[in-house]
This record gives sequence, C-alpha cells and structure tokens, in this order.
Amino acid sequence: MTFEHVKVIDPYVEKGWTAELKLTLATSAEVDALETNLNVSMPVGYKEYVTTLGFGVYCNYIRIDMPSKILSGYEEYRNLLREYWFWEMGEEILAKEKALESIKIADTIDGDVIIFHPSRSDELFVLPRNDDMLYRIGSNLNEAIDWLCVSRHNPHSGSVGETHERRYFVPDNPFAYTHGVLWPEDI
Repeated sequence: MTFEHVKVIDPYVEKGWTAELKLTLATSAEVDALETNLNVSMPVGYKEYVTTLGFGVYCNYIRIDMPSKILSGYEEYRNLLREYWFWEMGEEILAKEKALESIKIADTIDGDVIIFHPSRSDELFVLPRNDDMLYRIGSNLNEAIDWLCVSRHNPHSGSVGETHERRYFVPDNPFAYTHGVLWPEDI
C-alpha cells in the first residue's frame, strides 16, 4: 500500500469556505533528523506517510504524528505511560519495560496509542484506551493502519478499529479552529 492513491478531501474547500487544498508535510530531512535525534529507524511507511499526506486525520480515525510532535512529546509520553500503565494482560506481547522505552508515532481520535520499540521498528503495537490487553498490529505503518481500519471479529486480535471501506485523508485546516470541525460527507 502506498499513500499516493489515498483520496485527499478537505471539507472546507469542498464547501467553498477556503480557496485551496493545503497539505502540511514533513520533509525527508525532518524525518532523518528525528531518526538521528532518537537514534532509531522509523517504521517502514512512516516517512512516506508524513511526506505524502502529512498532518491530518486518516479515515477520520488515525492521526500519524509529525516528526516535530514526536520529538517534542517524547519524554511527556514516556512519563504518562509510567504513571498510567494498565495493559498488564499484554505483558507477553510487549513487556512494560519495553513499552516504557517505546516511541509513540500515532493515535486514534478515540485515544488509542500506536507505538514501537526503538530496537524493533518492524513491530508496531496499539495500546487501546478501553482494554487492558495491548496488541501487535503490524510490521510496518501500512499494516498497522489496515489493522486499525478494519473491525476485528476474532476476539484474539483485538477490537480497536472501525470499518473503513474507502480510504481517505483529511488534512489539518486552520479554519477548523475558528469554525468547528467538518468531516467529509458521503464518502
């Protein structure tokens, strides 16, 4: 899966409230600097996502963190996990000690958090907001997004995601901060 085929929809442009579609993208240099500063390799697909789609919401559900947000929120996120860890049932999947060393790269609008451990960028996990079990959700960002965008009927694979048959991206639009959030209609 590449992100070039994802439909980009800005409801403010569609309604004529703003003139043009604008994407807030990261540069390859920003992703490289993130990897250098944290001494990690980001999961496969991350760089492509933030340089192709950027800052916004995927399928009205997933928000991938931009490099600057990951860097600025890194310590705060780790402290939050230390204080509010409750995924004890997932210790066999990812031990608490490893999770506390992890890097948050995304979240959902419902409050689920997507992480990876710096030593294993090929294993992404979700810390669900309403479950004391955490789940391995893929070996790259594309697989993690697919896992989150499909309702799970198997009780052993989790039930975090929502069903999204069509894939689309809504870029951040500053107009939302003053006029309220609009979601694409009839997608």
